Amino acid sequence: NQVYLNELPSILPEDYIKKESFITLASQYTTGTVIVGSATNGIKGASTSWTSAFNDYLIKIGGYDEILRLTYSADTLMTFQNSLSWIASSGSGLSYQLFQDKYELPSDFAYMIEDDPEEPNVVSRYVNGAQLFLDPQSNDDFERNFNGVIGDVWAYTIKWIKETPYMFVLSAPETADHLRFWYIPQLTSLTEYTTGTATFTNTTAVEFAGDANLTGNINTASNSYYIRNDADGTGSSSKWSLISAGSGTALTLASAWNFTTGAAQSYTISEVSKWPARFDDAILYKAALIADPDNVQVQKWTSLYQESINLDKSTDNKRSKVRGFKQFFGQRSSNERR
Repeated sequence: NQVYLNELPSILPEDYIKKESFITLASQYTTGTVIVGSATNGIKGASTSWTSAFNDYLIKIGGYDEILRLTYSADTLMTFQNSLSWIASSGSGLSYQLFQDKYELPSDFAYMIEDDPEEPNVVSRYVNGAQLFLDPQSNDDFERNFNGVIGDVWAYTIKWIKETPYMFVLSAPETADHLRFWYIPQLTSLTEYTTGTATFTNTTAVEFAGDANLTGNINTASNSYYIRNDADGTGSSSKWSLISAGSGTALTLASAWNFTTGAAQSYTISEVSKWPARFDDAILYKAALIADPDNVQVQKWTSLYQESINLDKSTDNKRSKVRGFKQFFGQRSSNERR
């Protein structure tokens, strides 16, 4: 895990483990009117149909400058967040805009891949069929540029609030839209699970007994796992099958089990590295170097580790090179030809 979590991220490109995801941007809501009262902690709606989907939205009320974030209470009632009260004059029959600039990111989000402010290439939407990339901004720049305008989305920033990551956008969209983006997932310690026993049959279902409880111990939404029947052997004798879903005392395999069957079998569920499989050797060699650092083995494992990393870097370099027209001695350039 030391190699998996710390070593490889420091030397390999982000492209190896980046993930694609999407956010659905919400359209503004303006149905009905609102009532505000001086020194009150919320707003009332008239002819509104607010729902819990509007929780955490911003509101801009016609004729007033302040923009406040709301907590949903009822279809005609919202309260101001941060224990704020309305400090302007009271009013009724007021027009308003509910809009959202804040969107929660995937549960395995670690950070956005590196974006270039001069040539953005990470967060995009489609405009007239063409992909338009949003400008990345620091939190400070985002706050300076925020003005409550509703219109075309053109910039974004990432903020962590109470340990939860969010994407904030400028400007908030007038109508619903999709954002496509690339991010780096959280790399957590690779785990194995062996509690209790399992029953294997020639189907995609595996049932567990004893103290086995997959809930909280495997997360197939974010990670990939394989299972083996320990009766088939360990090490090079292992026979593994991919898990597609699992919780409680049952799981589903990606395909029917085709190895040793039986009830009350000892088993191993193993999480798979998010790095491409070709780096498995590098993880193994560096782990061996850390675990067995004697004078002879250090040189052996270091050499094997460096070779496995360098081979892949060399292959990537060859892929990225532009292959131009090959020149030969005595060949005339185009402006010399007649």
